[in-house]
Amino acid sequence: MLDYYTKRLEEYETIYAKPDRQNDLKKLVVQLQADLKNCTVLELACGTGWWTERLASHAASWIATDADTDALAVVSQKNIQGLSTSQTLNASLPQITTPVDCVFAAHWYSHLLNNECSPFIEAVSKCLKPGGYLIMLENNYVHGSSTSISRTDDKGNTYQSRPLKDGSTHEVLKNFPSQSQLKQLGKSLKFSVQTDAELQLNIQHYWYVVMRFSPPPTTVV
Repeated sequence: MLDYYTKRLEEYETIYAKPDRQNDLKKLVVQLQADLKNCTVLELACGTGWWTERLASHAASWIATDADTDALAVVSQKNIQGLSTSQTLNASLPQITTPVDCVFAAHWYSHLLNNECSPFIEAVSKCLKPGGYLIMLENNYVHGSSTSISRTDDKGNTYQSRPLKDGSTHEVLKNFPSQSQLKQLGKSLKFSVQTDAELQLNIQHYWYVVMRFSPPPTTVV
């Protein structure tokens, strides 16, 4: 996975130029700018910083993270307004020393194996202040627009075969969880889940969720 995204750096952001996705992207940027306003934010798997560029200036502080140091080098070259720092971080099980108001992850959750989703959200909960929240956005599978599924493994994980301009082809884990699955998982881990349908975003190519963490009350002895 990391090898694929490193090789894809020069064409990383072309996916955001697809004409049929422009309306959805505009709605998502507006929604995120409002939802992240004045928050301390930890961004996971920032890639080349497409979302960082459009959102960081609206936050109180913004830490952009990725496992790929080459991607982080691209982010640093952009001189993004509002970006506090960038650093390497394992997005599968994020760990930070100072909790934040919000963890933001775009196009990351789909690259987790099904059995990695619960540990990921549990790890995120430890990165959040009380009442903090996780915001995620991901692709919906849209026939004729999304890359076809090339195979499904015995655990129900789905994969795509993706070509790059250098002529190489890479098998990439890409799951497409339903929002009902997200709601069920969030509830089991003490997160309330608000979906794009409930927010009346009316988007087609993406889903968007706000998962607010509600830790159990402290028992006074």
